[in-house]
Amino acid sequence: MPDAVRETPRPRRRAALALATGASLVTTTGALIAACGSDVTGDPSYLLVELVPVETPAKPGAARIVVTKGSAEIAALCVNLTGDAPASFVLKRDAGNPASERINIEVLSFATLKGQENAGPGKEFACPSPLPPILGDVQTIDTDFCEAATRKLVFHVGSVCGCNDADAGPGDDAGDDAGDSDGGDIDAGPSSCGCAPGFSCGAGLSTTGQVCEASTCCGTRLSSACALGS
Repeated sequence: MPDAVRETPRPRRRAALALATGASLVTTTGALIAACGSDVTGDPSYLLVELVPVETPAKPGAARIVVTKGSAEIAALCVNLTGDAPASFVLKRDAGNPASERINIEVLSFATLKGQENAGPGKEFACPSPLPPILGDVQTIDTDFCEAATRKLVFHVGSVCGCNDADAGPGDDAGDDAGDSDGGDIDAGPSSCGCAPGFSCGAGLSTTGQVCEASTCCGTRLSSACALGS
């Protein structure tokens, strides 16, 4: 195995796991190590995925990430989101593998997950089964890699978009029957939340090319990872 080392931006916490041939998730050391059998005659491509928990009363404490290529699941991992800094991991596309080949990254957020008590902040742990109810919206981004470059993709984990309170009058207490605080008006049921088809909440890029903010609907498909910041 070659001893090639490549310096990259150093997120404060990273999870690690092996992916399929031609790709890997890189460890927390801050140095990217070429995988065994990699083509080291060219420059690999890297995608730094940052997981930023939203600051709400229901702030997520854990996330499950699934990476797929077409219909094939490449990797699935759970990450402890507790702590002061965002968790992150690095996806690597080896030199010699087309950067244009697309992958899909799905993020599910949870209040807590069984097993995370055995993992430090930002660390990977085995996902439990079954999973509890998720917080916020399912976040999905379809992207390629930027040839021979490092780019950063941000997920505001636990984001909720497009919610409309069905009974939003003065003093609404959001109950099944709002009660005295809003004059006894009956609420019309659960709030309607979510982004339109083709959009994801709090992940990817906005229509102006900026990092998608929390609770903002942005396109699920990135035309090119090169548009992301480094």
